[in-house]
Amino acid sequence: MNGEKHDQAQQTEPADPWAPVTVSADDVADHEQLHDAYQQTLTAAGYGEDQRARYITESGMDPEYAACVWDEEIMPAAEAAGAIPANPSPFDPAERATLDARDAAVDEFWRRHPEYDVFSNSEANQTLFRQAMAHGDQRAREVLGDQVAEHLLSGGPTEAAEHQVDEDLDPEVDEHDIDI
Repeated sequence: MNGEKHDQAQQTEPADPWAPVTVSADDVADHEQLHDAYQQTLTAAGYGEDQRARYITESGMDPEYAACVWDEEIMPAAEAAGAIPANPSPFDPAERATLDARDAAVDEFWRRHPEYDVFSNSEANQTLFRQAMAHGDQRAREVLGDQVAEHLLSGGPTEAAEHQVDEDLDPEVDEHDIDI
């Protein structure tokens, strides 16, 4: 039809997000091979792990800030300029499966709650948003079991502990500090 090819074999149904997921050793090996090749390309172009560590050390900035500058400014700029290729596989198979399961659950939640207003910061909307994230986390854990990538989920047993602030903290004041 008008010179177009219609191949039924190429048109596949999207995968069921709630089907049990297993991350195979082949998927992990493929990811590791892609990641190693990408790292070699970065090193050859002057953007590898050694260069990153050197930048962080020699930048004169706070190391955490320098790492952010490297990751969020230098690498994207080099990619945009064509000096390095895009990362072909930023997430390992378990991380990809976790994100897919969570996204599907959150989409399902939003379909059941059309009252959510993306432009409102009301308490009701904030509550709905937290519920959606919790639903996505729970469903990802149910689907993936022990293969879930916990570090990508918004809630967990350690999240509250990590974000507590020590209110008794008394910052050191140096006599040479200048108040402006």
